[in-house]
Amino acid sequence: MNRALDPLAAQLLLRAYARATNMLIAGRSFATDDPTLAALLRSFGAHVRPLSGVEGTPASSPVAFALEEDAAPRPGAITVLAPQGVFRAVVAPDGRTITGPGDEGRIEWARTHMPVTEAAARSLAPLVAGRSVGLSLVLEPKTAALALMLAEAGARVSVFGWASETREDVAARLRDAGIPVFADSSASREREWQLARDFLAQRSEFLLDDGSHLIRLAHDTQRCPGVLDALVGAAEETTSGLRPLRSFDLRIPVLASNDARAKTLFDNAYGTGQSCWTTILDLIDPRGVGAPVAGMSVVVIGYGDVGRGCARFGAALGARVTVVEVDPVRALQASMDGFTVASLEEATPGAGMLISATGERATIPLSALEAAPAGAIVTVAGGVDGEVSIDEAVADSWVMAESGDPHVQPLTSPSGKTLRVLERGEGINYTAGEGNPIEIMDMSFGVQLASLRELLTRGSELTPGVHDLPREADDAVAAAALPARPGSSAPLAPTCGRARPPHSYTVS
Repeated sequence: MNRALDPLAAQLLLRAYARATNMLIAGRSFATDDPTLAALLRSFGAHVRPLSGVEGTPASSPVAFALEEDAAPRPGAITVLAPQGVFRAVVAPDGRTITGPGDEGRIEWARTHMPVTEAAARSLAPLVAGRSVGLSLVLEPKTAALALMLAEAGARVSVFGWASETREDVAARLRDAGIPVFADSSASREREWQLARDFLAQRSEFLLDDGSHLIRLAHDTQRCPGVLDALVGAAEETTSGLRPLRSFDLRIPVLASNDARAKTLFDNAYGTGQSCWTTILDLIDPRGVGAPVAGMSVVVIGYGDVGRGCARFGAALGARVTVVEVDPVRALQASMDGFTVASLEEATPGAGMLISATGERATIPLSALEAAPAGAIVTVAGGVDGEVSIDEAVADSWVMAESGDPHVQPLTSPSGKTLRVLERGEGINYTAGEGNPIEIMDMSFGVQLASLRELLTRGSELTPGVHDLPREADDAVAAAALPARPGSSAPLAPTCGRARPPHSYTVS
């Protein structure tokens, strides 16, 4: 192929890879001879080499973009077949075509690329055998792989999922494996809460939560009698979940998995940033002709780790990113990262897209919806219920309609202006997409299992309340993940005079 791809074609190929594999771009090795695609990949944090330099390793298969007319799979690599830049297929190193969500082998594919979680679960076997562990997590292939690993380690595992976060094919696979699943993708809100109570009625000893809804519900002794009597402790993996727990009258210890560096520095910034943007692009460009975000004014509200990731990847796609941040230190950081910083009132009237990245309610209030121009896209990265004030808008005579696309809802003002809301204002990457990339969740689940180890070994010593994961346990997760990165062959040795982490924290 002699002529370089145009930017939209490069964007489509990047999206095709992400959608088919659910794998990370940042830090992965890619091979292409196309300069446009190479530049886009590098802006996402990839390691890029010429196509002639493709070399696979058991730990980390590179990704080859084969664009020549006679494009063929590359041995040892994940190959994106795109003769003359037109996407045809993604092929695994073993020659199997990878089609994306719904693949029959999706759980196995995820598990193949989760070495940190696999090793951590295996090392827990002497401690967790016969113990009961409840998982309240987004119910998709990576969570299923975690549940199966824990079950194979001897734990008695049960799983809960909210309706919008449940993949029915994944739930069915777990049920077939004998794991109790309390989830229904078509459940009403009332039915969801009943399933949550039924899940807690299993009286698990340990709970790994996402959003802390189940941790807090367990403390409702009227609706969930006896649950706390059995619950030794829990771990919470989100910022929005930890926030209410810090002022909650906890009667159990909760490990703040989210605050571990091996989680928040990677999951929130790299994983959520990539998965939100690739999902957004797929939703606003369902025909696959290329989403024209280059030059679009995109307003990212919040500049924590999630906001930083969203801003970074938006800029990588060519968007003009403006950051809204009320914390002056984070606002200054956004400015030094090269982004325009403005108030919501200043930024909204010219916005082509509004992205809430705060995990706080009413981040996009009715006033912002009123100020946004017609046709603007409104979406949430990660998040909690109510980040977009849709209920307030509807109460003020706005109309939320269905468009024929279950993931895009027109929201029309009394004056006739229409905005495009993605996924009803819920977290875009896990409701409309397949969640964060596999390698990212491998680290996050590694942190969750490190937290579980703490509860298994020290649960009786920990006082009720929120506790940090010990630094040595956090470091061990990152050290276990490092060998799979390009240019890394072994975990880094401890620095700054610290002793090597205790043997109990080894996860490989």
